[in-house]
Amino acid sequence: MRTLPTTPLLRGPLVLLALASLVMLLRIPDERTHWWGITGNLIDINVYRWGGHAVLTGIPLYEAALFGDDSGRFYPAMPFTYPPFSALLFTPLELLSVPLMEALWAALTLALLYLAIRMCFCALGYAPDRVTVQVSLLLAVIALTLEPVRTTLWLGQINLLLLVLVLADQLASRSGRPGARRLAGVGSGLAAGIKLTPAFFWAHWLVTGRWRVAAVSIGAFAATVAVGFAVVRRDAVRYWSGTLFESQRIGEDSTVANQSLRGVIARLAGVDMAPTWVWLVGAALVGLAGLAVAALAHRAGHELLALALSGMTMTMVSPFSWGHHWVWFVPLLVVAVHLAVVGGRWFLWALPVLLWAAAANWVQSFPNPEFPDDRWVAMGLFMLAGDIPEWLYGIITNVYPIVWLVTVVATALWSWLARGDSRTGTAEPA
Repeated sequence: MRTLPTTPLLRGPLVLLALASLVMLLRIPDERTHWWGITGNLIDINVYRWGGHAVLTGIPLYEAALFGDDSGRFYPAMPFTYPPFSALLFTPLELLSVPLMEALWAALTLALLYLAIRMCFCALGYAPDRVTVQVSLLLAVIALTLEPVRTTLWLGQINLLLLVLVLADQLASRSGRPGARRLAGVGSGLAAGIKLTPAFFWAHWLVTGRWRVAAVSIGAFAATVAVGFAVVRRDAVRYWSGTLFESQRIGEDSTVANQSLRGVIARLAGVDMAPTWVWLVGAALVGLAGLAVAALAHRAGHELLALALSGMTMTMVSPFSWGHHWVWFVPLLVVAVHLAVVGGRWFLWALPVLLWAAAANWVQSFPNPEFPDDRWVAMGLFMLAGDIPEWLYGIITNVYPIVWLVTVVATALWSWLARGDSRTGTAEPA
């Protein structure tokens, strides 16, 4: 098994960066503000609660926006956009007071972030020793300043749970224990039952030769659909017969918060909603390209990179991808740190630095009396505005898709070069 360097040259800078990250997390935006501080929003976990409440009280999930107790916060009515099975999972939230629910969900999110990074190091073959634990903890703190992670925590989102479920399948499929291998696929199947988009990983399991994992995942997903029809049949019929395809329930394609291919198409075309046929053709091409390169990376021995790439491709082809859906930058960050460690060249540390710079929670504030604290705070590079050259604005408003494109091209070149090196006997596993 691999081991991380025990010298202070790795952990020392990470400690300093972790301390700086805590300051950035708590003070930018100012934690004392009513709405924009890390503990000031948590709207999505409350929407999950409202979905659970709707199931328990017989309120239709998808006919109108839901609302409920909000602890005095600035919460509008919100649509429930997840499959019916997820609302069933959220029903126990009704047993908790709102403050306790929010505190427990925030704690769970932090634990899942650390767990995801530990799982990534495990997937890369690192020993679960003291240094790996310390580096995982430090990277988790640093990752809190990534916009997808910070916004997931701020909103009370479920993204990190879905990430961990898929990572669990990756580890189980490579486990030396037959019992674990038999369960591989259950995690991504449940994730798809909760939020549907992880169904994309069925294609990932197939192109990487794990047919049984794909079958188990599809079976687990089908079970969640069956449970939905059995318990909340009316809502299940409504969701699977129409609500599923109503992406406009979320927002206009062109909004810069939509960091998906469909958002890129709408912004480049200067329209509010991208033409469906253009998006479908583009999504097919992007999906095939992402999966093909993921398969190349997998065959070259870079399995975690392949998984991260498929996760990013999933987010690209989704009709609407908020910035916080891009939590797949977390395994990509671990891969970048791994490459810098094993590469032995100082300039390789530019990889995690550049990824952080593209995905960090950059903040810009605008006066707006319609929001708490009389301001709107834009978080993430893609949200920045002002006196910015048009060419640069086109880059930053599509920065996450650009990161995907760069990763695809770089991975394809790396896998091709690694294949050539293996033929000459000079390849080194990563």
